[in-house]
Formats: sequence, structure tokens, C-alpha cells
Amino acid sequence: MPTVTNFSRYLSSHLDRVRQTDPVMPRRPLGVTGLSVGVIGLGTAALDHPGPSGAPDEEALEILEIALDMQASLIDLAVSRESDRALRLAGKVLRRRRAQAAVCLRIPGGPEDLGRGLDQALETLGTDHVDVLLWDRPVRTDLEGRDSVWEVLAGAKRAGKALCIGAAVEAPEDLLLAARRTPSEALRFPLNVFDQSHVAALAEAGSRGLGLIAARPLDSGWLTGRYGRHHVFLDSRRRWSAEDRARRAEAQAEFERLAVGPGATAAQAALSFVLSFPQVSCAVPSASAWQHVIGNVDAPRLRLAPSVVEGLRGLWSARLAGDPLVP
Repeated sequence: MPTVTNFSRYLSSHLDRVRQTDPVMPRRPLGVTGLSVGVIGLGTAALDHPGPSGAPDEEALEILEIALDMQASLIDLAVSRESDRALRLAGKVLRRRRAQAAVCLRIPGGPEDLGRGLDQALETLGTDHVDVLLWDRPVRTDLEGRDSVWEVLAGAKRAGKALCIGAAVEAPEDLLLAARRTPSEALRFPLNVFDQSHVAALAEAGSRGLGLIAARPLDSGWLTGRYGRHHVFLDSRRRWSAEDRARRAEAQAEFERLAVGPGATAAQAALSFVLSFPQVSCAVPSASAWQHVIGNVDAPRLRLAPSVVEGLRGLWSARLAGDPLVP
């Protein structure tokens, strides 16, 4: 839990009278959906599993509370067969603070899964609707051809259970396909310094009025600078081999050389890079500690020079575009 001293520092630095005259968090429109969200939101992957790298319930609730205090309004949640912990914790907070949050809910599977998953999630969250309802990682052939899923999503919107609909995709080809050939109003996709494969599609997706949500903006935490090639992960990041970690460590050193200066953290520089693309409505970094939330919220104050952004684009082109890192 945050100590009294930490809370005092938090309150004095972020919620004093001077800063209360202006929003703590800049906002951007979520495409043409009519929704407006803080440019930094909150990913909840780290909250789904307490585990060795997660937070106990009390601390996880504090993360959610402080995110809303700091106007990180878009809360990114997922329906999963493995765990509903993040949904349950979010529900405890949203029952008191629903008006301050924009809930983005991702559900995988077919039409029955989406319908059932939405109703169960709404009950768990204690709300009658979500702001953004996304079909989670459909395979490419289903994305365009499975009209029954889009009918369920459209029906949820007509019933007032969702304010806008779309998809969460992984491949840049799927981002363009969803933008061009589906009734999506919002799309979620990975974007960070180490994975810029979707950048070429941003202009077209943005021109179509889509709300664009950048997932994994910190490369599952690596871009925070807290890890090195010899770090032993005890969670899902165990998928990274020794070679993966070594390549990340080399790319991290170059990233920090290019972008991290006095008064800024690696995480803030990484988030600022994502926000340098005006088509991006919101980035949703996951957080396993309340201090991470406050640090992330400060990222919009850091404006990377165009030359730095170009340098980071070049880092990806030269080192990673032809041989992508394992996500």
C-alpha cells in the first residue's frame, strides 16, 4: 500500500490547486465515436494474475483507484477462461466511479461466446454497459467473413450494452482489413518502440474515423528499463528465450541513448513515442504498482523532438523490422 508520505507526495505533485485548474491528463477523441478518453489508460493484464509479479487485491484496487484519480479513464479489460480477477476488482471500483471510466472490454470466440461473455462481464462489473466492446483477436478469415459475430456486436450496441464496437487485432494486415471491411468503430492493436509494424496503417485507419487504442506500449514492461538480458521472469514472459532477452537488451540500450534524457524515465519516453502518432487515441500500459500509474500519467508532458521520433523509427527499421522480436 502507498504510505502516508507517498500519498502526500502524490497529492501535492498531482492534485494541488494549480494543477486542478487544468486537466491532469490530456484527452483525445476516440475517433468519431463521440467518446473522449485520457491519452494514457490502464491495461489490466498484470492484475488478472496475482502471481510473483502481480499485486495483491488491496494494491490492485489502489492501482485502479489512482488511475481514475489521474484521469487515466480508459480501463482495458478482457474476458478470459483463465481468470476474471481483473473484472472482479474493476467492478468493486466501477460500482462507485463508473462515470469517471471508459470501459473497454475484449471478448474472444464466436457469437455465443460474445453474447454470454458480455452479459457475465456486465454483471461482474456492476454496470449496464461498456463504452468499447471489442472482438478479441479473431482469425483473419473470421474477421471479414463471420457476419454472425458482427450481428451480436451490433445487437449489443442497439441494446445499449455497448457504446461502440470493434476488434482487437495483432497483425497489421488485420488492422487494415478491419478498418476497410468491417463495421468497426474502434480498434486495438500493439504499438511500441520495438513493434512499429502497424504504423503504416495508422493514417488510413485514422482517416476512416476509427478510435485507435495502442496496446503493449511498453513491450510487456521491457521498455521501462527495469529488466536486463539475465532477468528471470516467472510469469507469461517466460516465453522470451535467452536470445530474445539479449536482443531486447541491445535495442533497449539504443532506445535509451536516443530518447531518455534528464527528468524523464524510459517508460515515459516509450509512451511519448506512441503518443507522437496523432491518430492514436489512447495507449493502455499495464501496471503492477501504483507508482507505475503515476509515472505513466506524466508521459504526455514529455514531447519527443521530431528528430528523436525519427531516430526511434530508424531503430526499428534497422534492427527489428526484418526480424521481429517475440511479442
